[in-house]
Amino acid sequence: MFDPTNFELEDLERFSRDAEQEMRRLAGIEGELREIHGTGTGADGLISVTANGSGQVEKIDLNPRVMRLDSHVLAAELMKAIDAARADGERKTNDLLSGAGISVDTPNLDELQERMTVTYEAFARSMDGLSRGLDRG
Repeated sequence: MFDPTNFELEDLERFSRDAEQEMRRLAGIEGELREIHGTGTGADGLISVTANGSGQVEKIDLNPRVMRLDSHVLAAELMKAIDAARADGERKTNDLLSGAGISVDTPNLDELQERMTVTYEAFARSMDGLSRGLDRG
């Protein structure tokens, strides 16, 4: 338990080590998040879609036989494949984050990165202020 009235230099060093270790862990998770890809198919496998963990479609493969479909059916099957790819990516993202003990309402890589940056910057400012206070004391 942290006691601000009995704060020692060793506490600052321990906090700093812990923060660095946590930032390395979060950076590793961020790297893993970038590697997540979800896949989805439609039209009995004639359509294949790949989306990243943020839900952005990165690749669409169409078997030439898919062109035999009616345009409305083709559009519906393409949307089905896109939705499946996004859901797969979201599931993989949630699995990674929950396995790492991170709970987020919206598993969006950009939003998560922003939250991590804000948290780190707030921590760094706090540690800087504590360090200056110790130097004066």
